[in-house]
Amino acid sequence: QADVKNTLRLPMLLPVYYISRGNVLAAVNGQTGKVSVRAEKASHYYFLPWWFKAILATAAAFLLICGGLHLGGMTLRESLVISGMVGFVLLIIMLCMYSDTTKNRFSVEAGYKIFTSGEKGYVRDETGVLRENRIPERRNAEPMFFRKLDGVLRQVVYRFTTPGRVLRMALLAAVALFLPVIVALFLNGFNFRGLNLAGSAAWFCIAVPIVPVYVVKFGIVDLYERPLVYTIDENGTKKRWRKRTEPIDKKGTILAVLRFWGLNKLLVPGSRVLSGTRKTTENRVESSRTLLNPGF
Repeated sequence: QADVKNTLRLPMLLPVYYISRGNVLAAVNGQTGKVSVRAEKASHYYFLPWWFKAILATAAAFLLICGGLHLGGMTLRESLVISGMVGFVLLIIMLCMYSDTTKNRFSVEAGYKIFTSGEKGYVRDETGVLRENRIPERRNAEPMFFRKLDGVLRQVVYRFTTPGRVLRMALLAAVALFLPVIVALFLNGFNFRGLNLAGSAAWFCIAVPIVPVYVVKFGIVDLYERPLVYTIDENGTKKRWRKRTEPIDKKGTILAVLRFWGLNKLLVPGSRVLSGTRKTTENRVESSRTLLNPGF
């Protein structure tokens, strides 16, 4: 959401000159002298579906892994088997990665490239000689974002992929992938020689394809859906903003849980029984005092 109410609006003249002759088309910025020329021949651009890109990426990785294993001393059959298993996992990951990209079809389209003079323009001096003129740098102000926090409109800055968040996501993925190994290390006193990775084969068969897919498909999306918000005060100091959480009503929560399971009906009779037991005990104590002290 952008707010342009305070934007300054001024009329301005931007002269542009077009030069066309045959198949040559050029444009000249009359203010800066920057020149843009269209290519004479059209270039062809090939568009591929997202699933085909995933297959090509997997095939390239398969060939690299197979070639590396074969050069490392493995037989061709062993290299193909291992590369095939790794390639199957990579194919699932690549399909999940490319599924969020642009949905194209097999097509070939023609287009013309545009060549510019870059950061230099061309002007004529008083004698009519064409000279290069460097375009002055533009000082573009950084965009400012405002958000209502705790009922007050404040200037904020968003951060998404910070090193801490990326490291946390990588650590969680590693823990989920090697969870049986970590538990085994705690049980055997961190004796790495006593580990038997074959016992975790079933876990690895499930976790190896699922964990990378979850990180790519949901982990990265979660980073952008829940950004870190920093407020900026009058002095330009940034401070992390955290949402205020209301204190939890423990008694109300317990009663709600008991009411959900139908245990609140048992709670009231129980309290009456406890009250009745307390009164009976007090009467017995008074009777005992009366027997011990007849003049009471």
